[in-house]
Amino acid sequence: MKQEISILINGKEKRYSESESNKEQEKSSNEIAAAIEVLDRDNFMVLAEPLKKNEISFKRKKMNLFSKRRTGFYLPQKGKSLPKQILAAVMAAIVTGTVLGIMVLMVFSTDITEAGNLKPETAPVQKEKSPSGKKLVSLPPINLEFSALQAGVFSTKERAEDVVKSIEDKGFSAVIISAGDEKSAVIVGIANEKHQLESYGESYQKEMEKPLVKTLSFSFDDLKTPSNLDETYFTNGQILLQNVLTLSQMPGTKESGLDQTLSDFNKWKQYGQKQKKNWKDETANAASVFEKQLEGAFLALKDTKKGELNWAFQQKAMDSLQSYKQLLQTLK
Repeated sequence: MKQEISILINGKEKRYSESESNKEQEKSSNEIAAAIEVLDRDNFMVLAEPLKKNEISFKRKKMNLFSKRRTGFYLPQKGKSLPKQILAAVMAAIVTGTVLGIMVLMVFSTDITEAGNLKPETAPVQKEKSPSGKKLVSLPPINLEFSALQAGVFSTKERAEDVVKSIEDKGFSAVIISAGDEKSAVIVGIANEKHQLESYGESYQKEMEKPLVKTLSFSFDDLKTPSNLDETYFTNGQILLQNVLTLSQMPGTKESGLDQTLSDFNKWKQYGQKQKKNWKDETANAASVFEKQLEGAFLALKDTKKGELNWAFQQKAMDSLQSYKQLLQTLK
């Protein structure tokens, strides 16, 4: 005899017969399902074999979000955690992101540099050339050293000019040279050696205050000129200036020595005329001024009277030194 069972589901009655429940049980006994089990195989989670419904069981494992152990599907080939397709996708994403990042940085860095001028482009250094288009050559350094009578050092050039005027009014010679720190020194005589200035110093202090004997040193390096042949002109200019100062201290041999030095001076001047064609205008003009001042020193020395100090010669000698310094300055 079949029995019926009444079951209320959500308040509604559902009738089942014994035969129906048996059929459903038999039907359900053949159903299968899959279960997830945790196996100790390289710390991966694997999919277990299909189980019958009445044998389904789950082994749960508590997972720590911050655990260092990896979880994932087991792969047959040991040592590979991701398939090639996934690896390719990851690498492509990394490369694409890197390229895009570099492009963005380049765009922003370019905009900032152009807007703020943080790193302006440096103009290429151009090699100096002479007016003829030839490359300039370097000359050896030229060092000058003279003894001098110094009347004083003044804080302003205007004050030094006033002193020079008062000195010249007394019949003495005087020039202004830089003393550094925007100061100006007044010089009243020069010579190759200190003892050569003794008579000039004694004569000067009779009318003015006693001058100081100083050493004047000037150094000129990094000099540039169109040709190596120019070196003869510039170095011999220094020698001629020193020779005329020496002759001023040699009354016994002045005539013969002066004639020979004047001959050397004329040859040097003619040589300079040929070389000036390749010089820049500033250098050529400064050379002409130096030649004129040096020639004036020779002529003043020739007019020296026996037993008298030639302050006119001293003026021309000091002016020659000043013009020679300006000439060398144009070669820098």
